[in-house]
Amino acid sequence: MVRTYLLAGLMVPLLALGAMAQEEDLDPDETGAEATPLATAPSQAVADGETLNNTLFGDWLVTCEAVSVTRVACSLRQQLTLTENDQLIVQMIAVPAEDDTAILLAQVPMGAYLPAGAVYRFDNDNEEEEQRSMVWQRCMDGLCEAAIQLDQEELENFAANDRLLFGYRPDIGAEPLIVGLDISQFNEALAAIAVD
Repeated sequence: MVRTYLLAGLMVPLLALGAMAQEEDLDPDETGAEATPLATAPSQAVADGETLNNTLFGDWLVTCEAVSVTRVACSLRQQLTLTENDQLIVQMIAVPAEDDTAILLAQVPMGAYLPAGAVYRFDNDNEEEEQRSMVWQRCMDGLCEAAIQLDQEELENFAANDRLLFGYRPDIGAEPLIVGLDISQFNEALAAIAVD
């Protein structure tokens, strides 16, 4: 779902450039963050099981576009922005890929300090939880984009967790920014838009 977050309380330092602090507990209730929907749409599906554009799966919004007269391509999106000015913090996009895998993209505003990396890890009670590094792909049209391929094992990790922490450094002098994303229905949503 497209969401707005007040992120002042979510800025926390990383242990090192490109490394997410694993001992931090980023509970939005404790940090003062508030969530307000930017768009609302009821979960929708047609009788034959086809997923409609703008269907919600938790905080993931299905967006579809026609790529030909007979073919539609769908992706999942979750966007976080600042409440006071609607400034983009991150937009996550997921698309199904071949062999039951997926591509996860993180789009952040231009100016991100690329050498610090873009990383995520699952927000759970496992203190040994490993962070994953995404690879910066390109910067254009006001956005920088990082990507990672999610193999079947990683998709199982998504299914076993409800929340993801994503972090990057917004600019060279900024403190690292870490935000929480809902992934509780991620796999269900991905299966709904998967092409045969």
